[in-house]
Amino acid sequence: MARSPQVKNPSAASRAKEAPKPPPLPDPRQAEGPRRPFADPGWDEAWWWLGIPVAVAAFALISYQISPDWNWRWVSSEGLGFLEIAQFGVMVIGLVIAVQLLFDPFVRRRPLVFAVTALAALSCFYIAGEEVSWGQHIVYFDPTGLLPEDNHSGEFSIHNVHDIFERAPRTVLEIGVFLGGIVVPLWCAVAPKWRASRLALFLPAAALVPAAIGALLFKAIDVSSAGLVSRPSESIEFYLYFFILAYLIVFERRITALETAARGKR
Repeated sequence: MARSPQVKNPSAASRAKEAPKPPPLPDPRQAEGPRRPFADPGWDEAWWWLGIPVAVAAFALISYQISPDWNWRWVSSEGLGFLEIAQFGVMVIGLVIAVQLLFDPFVRRRPLVFAVTALAALSCFYIAGEEVSWGQHIVYFDPTGLLPEDNHSGEFSIHNVHDIFERAPRTVLEIGVFLGGIVVPLWCAVAPKWRASRLALFLPAAALVPAAIGALLFKAIDVSSAGLVSRPSESIEFYLYFFILAYLIVFERRITALETAARGKR
């Protein structure tokens, strides 16, 4: 009997060439789609985007119920309080991420991406400096003679000079966290196409929702004077700043994913 000719299996390289390429990631420079959404943090990383906000809220609330004096001294106090130190640390990490991105060629070639990164870097620098009164809480120098007459707190900080330097930036940040941490994720859940749009690089990920909820929770405690924690404003600030850090972490990952995809096309 004549043998039937053998059909060779296509090589892996041939199959790879025949397989359709996935749509590109959302690059602000790409005017046309379709695009695919970014792979943002999921439940496998819930330890940081969910675990840290929940742990901080539980620590602040439970420690106050156990010992209000201890909570006031070691959790919510100025200078050496846990929340104050955490706020400074969170902003320093955010500043490092933002400054690193400012030197990234991808960021520097895109004016809008560079502007957002520069604003984030300036915000982290300003907040970190203000939280430690520009070194006063670290080296304990006496600012007498350096402070204007309007500063009655004795702290070497700008936000204590006038309410406009504290309330206005904080109100803008609170509105931004509410919109970015609650409204945007809900809107994108209803209209997923926005996660694949040219704006997707800048839209807060769903993983930022717990930080926004934490800020709203302690804001409600502060407004209602519920007395569930001493100085709820310190908890509010922690969640506002953690939101900024989480945003920068996701932002940096998205930029890295775009750069990796661009190298793969070469």
